[in-house]
Amino acid sequence: MAKYCHLSYEDRKNIEDGLNNRKSINQISIELNKSHSTILREIDRNKVYYKPSNWNNCYNDKCKDYSCNKLLKSPHVCNGCKSRSGCRKERLTYYARKADDSYRELISSCRQGINLDEEEIYNINKIIKPLVKKGQTTNHLYINHPEILNFSKVSFYNYINKGVFEFGPLDFPRIVKHKKRKNKKRRTRQEREILTNRKYDDFIEFTMKNPNLNIVEMDTVEGLMSDLKCILTFFWRKSNFMLMFLLENQTTDEVTKVFEYLQETLLEDDYKRLFQVILTDNGHEFYDVNNIELNHRTGEYISHLFFCDPSASWQKGGIEKNHEFIRYVFPKKTTFKNLTQNNCNIIANHINSLCRESLNNNCPFKAMLFLCNEQVLNTLNMYYIEPDEVQLNKNLIK
Repeated sequence: MAKYCHLSYEDRKNIEDGLNNRKSINQISIELNKSHSTILREIDRNKVYYKPSNWNNCYNDKCKDYSCNKLLKSPHVCNGCKSRSGCRKERLTYYARKADDSYRELISSCRQGINLDEEEIYNINKIIKPLVKKGQTTNHLYINHPEILNFSKVSFYNYINKGVFEFGPLDFPRIVKHKKRKNKKRRTRQEREILTNRKYDDFIEFTMKNPNLNIVEMDTVEGLMSDLKCILTFFWRKSNFMLMFLLENQTTDEVTKVFEYLQETLLEDDYKRLFQVILTDNGHEFYDVNNIELNHRTGEYISHLFFCDPSASWQKGGIEKNHEFIRYVFPKKTTFKNLTQNNCNIIANHINSLCRESLNNNCPFKAMLFLCNEQVLNTLNMYYIEPDEVQLNKNLIK
């Protein structure tokens, strides 16, 4: 296998020593276990030219021939020549150090720029461009098309910025900007009573004692300020799976309707297994804690509800990150006026079919099958979307 490896500095030093000792190219190649042509190309590529001596202005004498006939024969360099020290003719010499420095400079320069041929670029444009237009993320593309995206993501981004492909940075999903901080308001007495034993510190203590429970993060996504409609979202930490429900307005009554629907649609055992711990923010729509924690038919406590600290959205960072995918379809300042529950189901299905590195290159839909069977998900109108059919942009619900 050594025959097919790059030459090292030790190999080049052995070549130089062999030439200085007047060894033939064949002898050197046998000693280094390299092919004859490899040694010849190495010498020819890295031989250093020295012009004839200018002593007594003899180099300017055009009548004299300063070429050396010995250079016409193998190995075509002056290493090992007995007349080398006092020679005033043109010289070609191989030096291992200079050859190795030149090699390393070449390797470094080759790693810069574009390392794709026209066929590879054509295939990427043909296969990847339609998927990018659908709003698929880079991770999703790399997971499902490793045969053509066989270079690093850093290189992929560099090629995009250099305009190598027929798609550019603006074709990829936008980055969601942070919301402006809201003015803090003093809690009422009723709100302080609701938070008793339901604060984030209580959540940490409870989950440390019960580490195997399913944790669901809950939040809402708002449209325009003039819109009454908003989207209630649920996010399972273990699977990154998300449900979306359209609320006619951002009130406790609308949230209660969703929990009533879930308890009526799911079997009791399935509901208890899926909604064991719920973590949400301090939105006023979540303050009817009894309708969230209790079984609406029996009055039994079946869920444990906790609230994040004020202005600490990072405490439920999973659902906040997942909301970025919703914003691929509904950018900021998009109205929810004409939105339907069917639209929400379609968006959720595409988001849940998007492959994630954090799930070992699986999608949330498949990861959720470890918590419940597919029939439970189908009951909630959740279905799997094939990788190349996943679409996350404004055209999804047109």
